[in-house]
Amino acid sequence: MNKPFRQWKTDPHTRVRRPMLTAEDELALIRAWQERQDIEARNRLVAAFAPLAATAARRFTPGRADPDPDLLQQANIGLLKAADRFDPERGMRFSTYAIWWVRAEIQDYRLATWSIVRRANSAQFRKAFFNLDRMDEALTRQGETNAAERDEKLAQALGLSRARLTDLRIQIAGSDSSLNESSFEDGGEDRIAMLSDPETEDDDTRVLPFDTGTLRTALVEAMADLPERERDIVLSTQLADPPATLEVLGERYGISKERVRQLRERAFERLRTGLGARKLSMESFV
Repeated sequence: MNKPFRQWKTDPHTRVRRPMLTAEDELALIRAWQERQDIEARNRLVAAFAPLAATAARRFTPGRADPDPDLLQQANIGLLKAADRFDPERGMRFSTYAIWWVRAEIQDYRLATWSIVRRANSAQFRKAFFNLDRMDEALTRQGETNAAERDEKLAQALGLSRARLTDLRIQIAGSDSSLNESSFEDGGEDRIAMLSDPETEDDDTRVLPFDTGTLRTALVEAMADLPERERDIVLSTQLADPPATLEVLGERYGISKERVRQLRERAFERLRTGLGARKLSMESFV
């Protein structure tokens, strides 16, 4: 089993400058490790390519000067695995081979820690997970402002239908939240307290089905009670065809995608509360 490797320092003032290895040096170190289990040789090899691992980790850490420590650790693990599996007889340099292991470790870690809810890990989902935001941003930079046309191009590039693209976009944009969180940012009842218990619910207090007109009126009234920005976010992401992305709405309001998601969740909580005051719930509309 590989022993832990001390992380490379990302601070330029404390980073140790190491000379680049020649092809002959690489070959000697790799053979020393693979043939004689020379840990010092393995550590020298990995230390020489620590900047490569840090650069790869930084690419997956948007908005930060230094790479995420967890991603940096996974990148170093990728170097260790590359050192175990590299075949020096193929005539390629170690960095060409190692970068694929580094990226694979980082991507596997991101996918595994993205959500505590385990979803189907299909090739289709992985492709969308790692490419959707990047491709969306690229089309926006190219001047593609029409959401419908942009989604059509994204669906074609990813080999998906428009409906499947919308479904994956919603899954990827979502995040985990605790049932013990307050319903509203400024406090209030925990989310778990809003869940009904079917075993203790009395028959005479259950909500009976409502006609379409009553449901429509209640929904319109509950939507009217929302702040204008939250109402627009709900309408744009849930009722528009095609639905607006969090990125597009973030550009519209000058806020981040995460902030748009938070506002949408808060709007849903307000809707649940408003409908609850009218003896309704979200399930009444299903």
